[in-house]
Amino acid sequence: MPVPAPRLSPQHVRAELLRLRQGPALGHPGAVTALSVQLRALLLARTPPLSHAASETTRLVAALRRAIDALTPHERHYAAADFNLLGEHSWPSLTERQESLARVLGCSTKTVHRHAGQALDTLALLISDGSYVTEPLPPGSDAPTTTAGTATDDGTGQFFGITATSRVDVICSALSTADRTRARPSDPLYARYAGFADLDALLYVRVHLAQGFPAATIRDFHPSEYYNAEPDCLIVLGAPDRNIAYAEVGPHLPYRLTPPPDPSITFPDHGDVRLAPSWAPEGELLADLTVITRLTLDQGTTVVLLGGCLTLGVLGAAKCLLNGERGRRNTAYLDALAPGGDLITVTATRKIGGITDTPDLTAAEPLLLLTRDQAGGRFTTRLDNTARYTAR
Repeated sequence: MPVPAPRLSPQHVRAELLRLRQGPALGHPGAVTALSVQLRALLLARTPPLSHAASETTRLVAALRRAIDALTPHERHYAAADFNLLGEHSWPSLTERQESLARVLGCSTKTVHRHAGQALDTLALLISDGSYVTEPLPPGSDAPTTTAGTATDDGTGQFFGITATSRVDVICSALSTADRTRARPSDPLYARYAGFADLDALLYVRVHLAQGFPAATIRDFHPSEYYNAEPDCLIVLGAPDRNIAYAEVGPHLPYRLTPPPDPSITFPDHGDVRLAPSWAPEGELLADLTVITRLTLDQGTTVVLLGGCLTLGVLGAAKCLLNGERGRRNTAYLDALAPGGDLITVTATRKIGGITDTPDLTAAEPLLLLTRDQAGGRFTTRLDNTARYTAR
């Protein structure tokens, strides 16, 4: 029989949050283990299930982030800085974070301190009475299931593991040295993005995530620039031959992307399936293979690989997940087949004239879908419609 969530007063919760926000706060997720048994139990009882592999620490951090997201935009900004959730104000101590925010806002630290205190009061009340919870909870939980004024998640955030104030890193693929122009910082006409491949996909991802999550911190990287900052979501664009971050994940995946001049994707352990782009007799590219991979790390980071045999497939992956209503249908479709878990799906992205079509997985099932129930385990084939493509 489910155990009801314990009841704690706002004053009790506030005192614990006051201690938590000192030092690195949620910038060091392990700090949540210092919370009392009662508060941890309260947060966990009101946290919807995440990945099967999610640790207690990951679930506690997710619950606190969800509560902070339920604040008004004004109070959320102060709370997110206090709890070290904003990359531009990421400092090891609360004092440094509040001073950093004061500099940006052009006000005194005393003003920031006052507003942060008000935000902390509200946050403690939300956690105490459970009014930050917007998802259906397990039987036996006594918290309300809706919150007035809270934005409804359309499924995109759930698929990518992004909340309103998440940190999102995007690693774009790189052009070869021979293909780069103005890519040397010493060049007077230096352009940083001149060294990026799959630039259409990068801009598409950045613009659509910024529209959907305006308070999130979204950064892009050339593969040679990236350092592991433990983001909430890591998005990798391209293919292993032009993105070392993709290549580093490659050995853990059941497929291989072969670069031009004979591009293809193969699944050696799943029927030795091989799919390749489709070309017109005169040499025009008609369709590319789009491959979307989602992996959930134990630390809570969601890794999403948006790949393709060629650039068209990578852009198709971005549009498949982020293109308005169709993107919402696609993410909901994939999450229904692999709720919060690891998945690999392959579909075709077609090009008609100068228009890149957007796959609709609810209208035409993926060519291939693999899922796994345990992190580090084997992927199993859930859907195999490859004959539909190879017969064309």
